[in-house]
Amino acid sequence: MADSDNAYAVYALFKLAWSQYDRAPADLDEAQQREAAARVAHLLNIESAILYADENQGVVVPPSQLRAALSEIRERFDSDEAYLNALAQAQLSPELLEQGLIRELHVEAVLERVTAGQVVVTDADAELFYYLHPERFAVTEKREARHILVTVNDAYEENSEQEALRRIELIRQRLQKKPERFEEQAQKHSECPTAMHGGLIGRVERGKLYPELEEVLFGLRSGEISAVVRSPLGFHLIACGEIEEPRQVPLEEILPKLRQSLEQRQRSQFQRQWIAEQLNRLNALSNSPARVVNA
Repeated sequence: MADSDNAYAVYALFKLAWSQYDRAPADLDEAQQREAAARVAHLLNIESAILYADENQGVVVPPSQLRAALSEIRERFDSDEAYLNALAQAQLSPELLEQGLIRELHVEAVLERVTAGQVVVTDADAELFYYLHPERFAVTEKREARHILVTVNDAYEENSEQEALRRIELIRQRLQKKPERFEEQAQKHSECPTAMHGGLIGRVERGKLYPELEEVLFGLRSGEISAVVRSPLGFHLIACGEIEEPRQVPLEEILPKLRQSLEQRQRSQFQRQWIAEQLNRLNALSNSPARVVNA
């Protein structure tokens, strides 16, 4: 491996360790180190093929783009000291970091050049995809859910089955008179962390709750509070808030993002095919017998 590749491998490992494992390269365990080394080697092989291609000629990385990339990395750390310590742990100087970023941005610029003008997705293309895949644009029913939980734990007298049921029935009686006090009662009496937020579970779709709770929630009207419900955790009262009905997202609402998504997918496919061709070309050159030149 050339010295430049060795230097870049240090940068690539630094970036991979923080982006994939959220830790310095030196802090990776043995399995992570093996995986990271294999991924870096694979990346170097691909990037070497890209930079060897004819499309690399004349590509320049603007200084403003480099500054933005450096700033993005720096922002991942709480302080300059933490940032510089992370570089030092990775045996990566600020100069090597900059060189690594330049190479990475250079590779990205080559790939952008390769796909320029090659991928065009029209409104008609996006519309056809929309009607061929309607299931991808279906929004399922969602319901805003809150609950009050009294747990069952026979190790504590106040949470025995009988006592827990008695306590939550008292809460239900109060709410029958003043249902608007649900959030207040959740804050005071619920034994779930959601009590801090008035019992708010969030906007829920089917398949996210215990079956016993889901059946009750999706049988309520907006603004209605359930009877007592038993789950493996204990006894619940459930309040149903706003209901978002199932619907099909209209084409006009999704069209710009859909075109962008399809273009990105086709661009990625085109780039992968082009990279495979460059790798084959580079491998063929490296495996071809050296030509003998007569003096």
